[in-house]
Amino acid sequence: MASSATVRDLWLLLRRNPDYRRLFCATVVSLLGDWFAFVAISGFVTEVTGRPSSSAAVFAATVLPAFLLSPLAGSIADRVDRKRLMVAVDLLRVLPALGLLAALHWRSPALAISCVALLAALSAFFDPVAEASVPNVVTPEELPLAQTALGSVWGTMLFIGAAVGGQATVAFGREASILINAATFLVSAVLVWGIRRPLQHHGEPSTHGTWAQLGEVWTLARQSRLTLSLLVTKAGVGLGNGIVALLPAFAAGRFEAGDAGVGTLLAARGLGALLGPFLGQRWAGNDGRRLLLVCGASMVTYGLAYVLLPFAPSLLLAAACVLLAHLGGGAQWVLSTYGLQVSTPDGLRGRVLAADFGMATLCMGVSSLAAGAAADAVGLAPASWTLAGVSLLYGTWWLWWTRELWRGPADVLARFRPAPRQSG
Repeated sequence: MASSATVRDLWLLLRRNPDYRRLFCATVVSLLGDWFAFVAISGFVTEVTGRPSSSAAVFAATVLPAFLLSPLAGSIADRVDRKRLMVAVDLLRVLPALGLLAALHWRSPALAISCVALLAALSAFFDPVAEASVPNVVTPEELPLAQTALGSVWGTMLFIGAAVGGQATVAFGREASILINAATFLVSAVLVWGIRRPLQHHGEPSTHGTWAQLGEVWTLARQSRLTLSLLVTKAGVGLGNGIVALLPAFAAGRFEAGDAGVGTLLAARGLGALLGPFLGQRWAGNDGRRLLLVCGASMVTYGLAYVLLPFAPSLLLAAACVLLAHLGGGAQWVLSTYGLQVSTPDGLRGRVLAADFGMATLCMGVSSLAAGAAADAVGLAPASWTLAGVSLLYGTWWLWWTRELWRGPADVLARFRPAPRQSG
C-alpha cells in the first residue's frame, strides 16, 4: 500500500501546484469514463458474438491504433502547443464516444469496435503528450512522486471505473456508461485549458520532416544503452498482455459472472496497477540501478502470476492472480516512464515517450489478437499459459541483458537529474 507519508506528500503537491492538479484531475475523469465504457462494450461484443476472441478484438482496438499513430503524435507533440493539442483531442473524442450509443442501438459489434479504435487513435495524441508535459509543471524533486501518482491514476480509475462501471451497467444499462464516458472528455478539456504553465520549453522549431525527427529518437537509443533498455522494457508485459483481453471470457465463460464478473477482474487489474507504482517507487528509491532491477523483477512477477490464473477455482482467486500480475505491470510501466522522462531532453521527450507508448501498444495489440486466435483454437487455459510464459521469459532475458546497468557501481540516472528549482 502507499504509505500515509506518500499520500500526504501527494496531497500537498496537489494543493500547492494548481497546474499539476489540473493535469492530474483531467487524467482522472477521462480514464474513469474510459473504463465505464470498456466494461459495457466488451460485455456487449462478447454477448452478441458468443466468442471468447471477441473481447480480445475490443482490447486490440484500444491499443493498435496508438501504435500506428504514435510516430506522428510524438512529432507533433514536440512541434505544437501541447495544451492546445490535448484540448482539441478531448473535444474530438466526444464524437466516437457517442457513436458507441449507435452501436448498442443497432447491435453492431463492428461499429462498436470501430468507435473504440477511433477513440484509441485520438488518445495517441493525448496520453504520451500528457506524460511528456509532467516535467514542465513540477520541480525535479517533485517529478518521481508526480509521475508515480499520475501513472497510478490509470490503475485507480480502472479499479473504480471497472468495479462501479460493471455495477452501473447492470443497474442502469450500457447506454448510461457510454454517456458518462463522453461527458468526461468535456470535463478534461476544461481542466487542461486552465493550465497556465507552458507544457514545453520553446526552442527553435525543427525544420526536419517527421521521419527525420523520428530518426533522432533512433540515434539517441543507439547512443544510450539506458534509453534503449527503457524503451524496450514495456514489451515484457505487453507481449503477455493479451491475457487481459481474455478476462471477459474468463468472467463470462469460466465463472458465469457476466458484466459484474468482468468488472471484478478488471477492478483487480486496476488495483494492482494503482498500488504497483507506489510499491515500485518505494523499492527503487532514488537509484537508477534499483529502478532497472525492479522493472525486470516486475516483468517476471507478471508472468508468474498469470501462469496461475487458469488454475483459479473461483472468481475471487482469479482476481487475486490478476491483482498480483498488475502489481508488477503497474510498477514496471511507471518506473520505465519516469526513467525516460529524466534521461530525455525536453525537445525530444514527446517523440521518445510516443515511441515508447507506440511500441508498448503494438505488443499489447499483437498479443491480444494472438490471444483471441489461440483461445478459439486451443482454449482459454493454454492460450493464457503461452502468453504468461512469453512475459516470464522476456523479463528473465531483459534482466540478463541489462545486468551491466543495474549491477554497476554508479547510479545510471544521476547525471541526468538537474539542479533543484523552485516551484512557482
